[in-house]
Amino acid sequence: MRNIVASPLERPVAVLSGILLATLLASGAALAAASTPASIIARNQKLKNDAVSITYAYLPKDGSLGIYSVNASGKMSSSPLGKVSLKAGDHRDVSVSLKPAPKQGERLEAVVEHSGQPVRNSGDLPERTFKIL
Repeated sequence: MRNIVASPLERPVAVLSGILLATLLASGAALAAASTPASIIARNQKLKNDAVSITYAYLPKDGSLGIYSVNASGKMSSSPLGKVSLKAGDHRDVSVSLKPAPKQGERLEAVVEHSGQPVRNSGDLPERTFKIL
């Protein structure tokens, strides 16, 4: 078996190629994470100890998940009934305590927020809204 030895000119090219490949892979992963929109899945449910459970939430960066009441015309209230801070990433069965506790039949909306502002593209509206049973 022969030992293959790179020439002095080939070594820097190999090192730079490795660095370039690692940089491209890291920036591609960061770009994919940054371009994935926030999303929420909430289902109709009964309260459990004045809390609701959000089935699924994805946050592209650290933020919070707020629960707001929705009036008969579909307008969301200006202040949340409850809020929980979440790190970036996937979250399942997120419990959010609500004050005051909503009544049976009341519609609620789950919203991903960053820096206290709602994220506009946090999934389809039907997946974010739910009723208290």
